[in-house]
Amino acid sequence: MEFPKPSEHHRVLDRLVGDWLYVTSTGMEGYDPEDPLKRWTEKVRSIGGLWVIAEGQGGMGDDTATMIMTLGYDPRQGHYVGSWIGSMMDKFWIYKGWLEDDGQTLVLEAEGPGMQDPSRTELYRDVIHFIDDDRRTFSGSVRQPDGSFKIFMSSEAKRIG
Repeated sequence: MEFPKPSEHHRVLDRLVGDWLYVTSTGMEGYDPEDPLKRWTEKVRSIGGLWVIAEGQGGMGDDTATMIMTLGYDPRQGHYVGSWIGSMMDKFWIYKGWLEDDGQTLVLEAEGPGMQDPSRTELYRDVIHFIDDDRRTFSGSVRQPDGSFKIFMSSEAKRIG
């Protein structure tokens, strides 16, 4: 069996590889990237050019939280796939996504428990937007009854390594 070769879809994910510092975050009260107890950092590595694994750590209240995201592109399904887990919750999130026509915006959707009523399932959307090779934004939103998405957190990261 021959190993698959990365495609242009996979090369988009290579832009995530490196060490990152989140310089802003609307999802964390009193976020301060200068405070080692509050800042969020992320290390992203490539697995064979086909997958990326991102591990983030940062302060959440009085605790330190960890999250791990995996992303790849499945040519048989024709879309990006991935997962997200975090030490702050017991939900295993499964992503399905696409790259917008601008070539700079990766949209990832997953179903999960409702924010107001955890017994209900809602559609969430995480969006990674590349500003340039060393800066990107991330936002999380949830679908509203009218079909629109309401952002509940956003952040900007800069490459530090």
